Amino acid sequence: MSTHPHDLLTERNLRPLVAALVVTLGVMVLEIIVGLLSHSLALLADAGHMATDVVAMGMSFAAVWITRQPATRTKTYGFYRMEILAAFLNGLTLWLMVLWIGYEAVRRLRHPSEVIAPMMLATAVIGLIANLGCSWILKRSEGQGLNLQGAYLHVLADTVGSVSVIVAAGIIWATGWHLADPIASLAVCGIILWGSWNLIMQSVHILLEGAPSHIDVEEILNAMQVIPGVKHVHDVHVWTITSGMEAMSGHIIVQDLSQSQRILTDLNKLLCDRFGIHHTTLQLETE
Repeated sequence: MSTHPHDLLTERNLRPLVAALVVTLGVMVLEIIVGLLSHSLALLADAGHMATDVVAMGMSFAAVWITRQPATRTKTYGFYRMEILAAFLNGLTLWLMVLWIGYEAVRRLRHPSEVIAPMMLATAVIGLIANLGCSWILKRSEGQGLNLQGAYLHVLADTVGSVSVIVAAGIIWATGWHLADPIASLAVCGIILWGSWNLIMQSVHILLEGAPSHIDVEEILNAMQVIPGVKHVHDVHVWTITSGMEAMSGHIIVQDLSQSQRILTDLNKLLCDRFGIHHTTLQLETE
């Protein structure tokens, strides 16, 4: 039996996820310890975001594993949608983290606490180096699916967050202005919200069976009606099963049902070669 291209895709997704997961987990533990010792909310916020990264990449890893399971009688498409569900949950965990960081930052703005800047700075630099490494690993695989894109966005937000912490630590060390710590935390919140919005919107669009953004349904209709023997196309639906796997169904009014096999072959070739749609359900009928 031949292997579906998406199966090969999930195989390639495993290694970068595992590598990024291990690195992120180690840095998260370090930032929690140093954040508590140095009284740095920005560092704890960054560690908290890394904790969501660990959960997110863990869900991504589980989703990749689940999508490899065979289809069943009740799950006729298999478990490919787990990738999209994991991406959606990844986005939600980011928003929940923003609520916690934002609350703590506002509290610190009202009641500033003294931060040990050198410890904060050294740890943030280590976090930045680790995040850059994870970003590079995941960036190479970013186009392989929405789920992996979600993991990449988590690490990218952490990278920018680490820069914010470094800047705040430098300001505190140089000037003693401890409000830089909660302000840096709020900056991390903005970065997280900006990075996760598109991920959640894409996930919701797919879960609601929306037409893929890169496919023009009107163009598909026009192209199909040019096929010899096709009179009209109607009741067309195009949706995404998971990243890189589009499906389509439609009704085709033909001039002569005796030409059905040839028309179906031509239509499927058109949809596959020109629009990248491999999963089709086409019903041929006469007026």
